[in-house]
Amino acid sequence: MWSNDPAPTKEEAARIELAKTGPCMACVVLQIQQLLDPERVVYGCDYNHAKSGNRRRGHYFGFALCIWHHRRRLMEGKTFAWMRQTYGPSLMDGSRTFHETYGSDDDLIEQQTYINELRATA
Repeated sequence: MWSNDPAPTKEEAARIELAKTGPCMACVVLQIQQLLDPERVVYGCDYNHAKSGNRRRGHYFGFALCIWHHRRRLMEGKTFAWMRQTYGPSLMDGSRTFHETYGSDDDLIEQQTYINELRATA
């Protein structure tokens, strides 16, 4: 582990793994706003730990983001312009732009919790 933070608890680790196999929360926001077709929502994500004062808030306080929304990595065969037009801004475009587009960290954490609950009971 590259962080000095304690390892996740069993419950936190389960949350992280379920989130990482599910949909990107930024993609879901775009889908809800009818700005992204459901088949374009990316599954298989990074887990973004939310921060406060540039420190991680803890393993529970995070949400799934695809490699575009988290690290601004292009999908295979796609251009930067296409990605930006289709998927919107990345967290790498700055947290203000990202949060104005997709909601606050707390909004995305709440959405992640809801989606995890739906997926766990399915």
